[in-house]
Amino acid sequence: MNEHSPLGTPLRLEAGRFDATAENSFTLPAEWYCEPEVYRAEHQAIFYRTWWYQGHVSDLPRPGDYITGDVVDQRILIIRGQDGELRAFHNVCSHRAHPLLQGSGNTRLITCPYHQWCYGSDGRFRQARGRDSLKSWIPDNADLKPVRLEVYGGFLFVNMDSDARPLAELAPKYVRDMEEACPRLGDLVRAERWEIDIQANWKTVIDNNHECYHCDANHKTLMELVDYDNKATWSDDGITFSHKVEKKRLDNGAYALKPEEVEQEALFGYIWPTLIPLMYPGSASLAMFRVMPTGPETTRERWDFYFTSREPTELEHRFVDYIKNVLVKEDVGLCEEVQKGLHSLGYRQGRFVVDRAHPEFSEHHVHFFQSMVRQALLGG
Repeated sequence: MNEHSPLGTPLRLEAGRFDATAENSFTLPAEWYCEPEVYRAEHQAIFYRTWWYQGHVSDLPRPGDYITGDVVDQRILIIRGQDGELRAFHNVCSHRAHPLLQGSGNTRLITCPYHQWCYGSDGRFRQARGRDSLKSWIPDNADLKPVRLEVYGGFLFVNMDSDARPLAELAPKYVRDMEEACPRLGDLVRAERWEIDIQANWKTVIDNNHECYHCDANHKTLMELVDYDNKATWSDDGITFSHKVEKKRLDNGAYALKPEEVEQEALFGYIWPTLIPLMYPGSASLAMFRVMPTGPETTRERWDFYFTSREPTELEHRFVDYIKNVLVKEDVGLCEEVQKGLHSLGYRQGRFVVDRAHPEFSEHHVHFFQSMVRQALLGG
C-alpha cells in the first residue's frame, strides 16, 4: 500500500519495517536515497519548511552590506538596510526573474544587471525605465519578496515558510551549549569557506555524521584526538542534538596541540535538517558544516571555519588542513561507497545498532534523523 505526504502528494514508496523505536527499527528503505520522486517531494516537505544557515552577523557590519545564498534551488540575499536592519529576500528581479546580486559586497541600491530595475535595501521598488507606460501599475507588486530571517547565536538562518516556528523556540538549548563550550562564541568571525561535491544523497551524508560506530576503523587520527570511549555526553533539544567529547592526546595524529593552545573541548552537534556545527579541541573556533542537496544522488558540503580573527593562526591552519585533507576525504569515500551499495539488489533496509549506554557506537541519532525525514514525507 502506498503512503501519502502531508501535502497530499502521492509517493510511490513505503517506510517498510521502519519503527518509531530505534531498538526495534529497520532503516529507511534504499529507494528513499535514490529516487528522483523522493528528492522532489523533499523540496516542499522538508527544504522549504525548515531553517537554513547562511552566514553570520559579522558578515554584514555596515549598512548596504549583503551576502547571497541558497536553500537548495531557491536563491536568497541578505542585506543590512540603510536603517541598520537585517532583511532577507528572494534573490530574483520582479521584472523578468534575473538574479539581482552575486557573492557578497556593499550597495546602497539593488540594481538588476539585466534591465536595470532598481530596489532599495529595504526591498522596496524604486525605479525602472518605461515604468510609466505600464497600465494597472501596482508598485507593491514589484517589491522584492521577503524571506523569513532569524539571528540565532549570531548566525543567520532563513526559512521559505513565513509561518514557521522561530528557530529559538525549536532549539532553545543548543545555542547555550555552544556558548558554554566556546565562551568566546560572540567573538568568532568567518575566516574561510570551503566546498566539496559528493556523489551521494544528502541523507547518506547526514547518516554517516550521526554515529561514530564507524570511527575506530575509519578515523584513526580522530580517535587519537578525542576520547569517545564511554565518555561522550549527549543532549537532545527539539530539532537538534549535541554531544561533548573530551580530548584524548595532545600529541595526536590529527593536529598536535600544546596545553596552552586548548581553549575549548569538543562539541559536535546537529540542527535539522542539514547543519552540523562542530567545535574541536584547540583554539576558540567553530566549523559550520552544511550539507547542501544538489540532486537525488549528489550533495555539496560547505564548510565555514570561524576563528577569533579572519587570519588563522598556525594551529588553526593545521586544523583546517586536517578537516579538508584527512577527515572529510575519509567520510566522502565511505558515503560514496554506501550510495553505490544502496542500488544493490541484495539490500533494501538495514538495522540500527542501539546501545544508549555506549553512545560511542550507538546509532540512535541516525534513527532520530530518519524519523524526522519519514514524518516530513509521510506524516503519521
